[in-house]
Amino acid sequence: MRLRDLGEDGLIERIRQRFRNSSILVGIGDDAAVLDVPPGHSLVYCSDLVVENTHFAQGMHPADSVGYKAVAVNVSDVGAMGGIPMSFTIALAAPGNLELAWIDEFYSGIERACRDFDICLAGGDTSSAESIFIDVSMVGRVQTGHAVLRSGARPGDRIYVTGTLGASALGLELLRGGQKEHAAIRRHLYPEPRHRVGHAVAGLAHAMIDVSDGLSTDLTHIIRESGVSAKIYRDRLPAADGASDMHVMHGGEDYELLVAAPELPDEIETVRVRCIGEIVPSTAEHQILLIDGASESVLRARGWDHYRG
Repeated sequence: MRLRDLGEDGLIERIRQRFRNSSILVGIGDDAAVLDVPPGHSLVYCSDLVVENTHFAQGMHPADSVGYKAVAVNVSDVGAMGGIPMSFTIALAAPGNLELAWIDEFYSGIERACRDFDICLAGGDTSSAESIFIDVSMVGRVQTGHAVLRSGARPGDRIYVTGTLGASALGLELLRGGQKEHAAIRRHLYPEPRHRVGHAVAGLAHAMIDVSDGLSTDLTHIIRESGVSAKIYRDRLPAADGASDMHVMHGGEDYELLVAAPELPDEIETVRVRCIGEIVPSTAEHQILLIDGASESVLRARGWDHYRG
């Protein structure tokens, strides 16, 4: 069966039956969802696009991984603000000749993400398109006044990163080479956002961002927003097994956290946390200095940019 055989109303009812949830006041079936926010909290809102042949290819990425990742990247953004994810909507545009089996598998990935991250689907929209286009919008909560921004890094702060870097970029490279089984491939298909770490350090961190576009690019966002510079040490960068320097420093979609803070423990929420450098005052410009033994060089942002490729 193809999507056009089911029709829009049939698709919406199919989704509604799979995602009945009593944890929100009003969910799928009305013009909009109705949510409660605990007293003393502010909303955290984010949105991410997933576009066929830009973010995934049907022949290479399983449909459930597309659904899972579309949710996980938003969970990561909420966590990077120090927040707790709550619920989300999905706008899905797809061609009418798309096999219904792809849609069912896609929503299986969504269901898995709901279980893993303790969140719920609140609604969304559907439309036709020549290729698959997905927009996930997520709402989370953070204690009022305690959101962690990119702009709070201060000279003297240490720079920390969770987990390891470079796995997703390596995994994509292996997928393109025809491999199917590798730990890095799994990290690329089913990312592990560090939202629980982000919430745990909200009272300690001065600035935070998730590594979605690559270490060099995302750390550049922090230093520019904060008006500072940074020093990082090549021998401290936690590389995933098999990852090259290019994967580690410029590869995106790891969804680890970069945190600027006076001090953090070595492990948070069972996740390893490593100090890779420090925030320093800027002189002529805001820049990242890469220390490699006795040598020092400027690390330019070379991570993902949608308009430069």
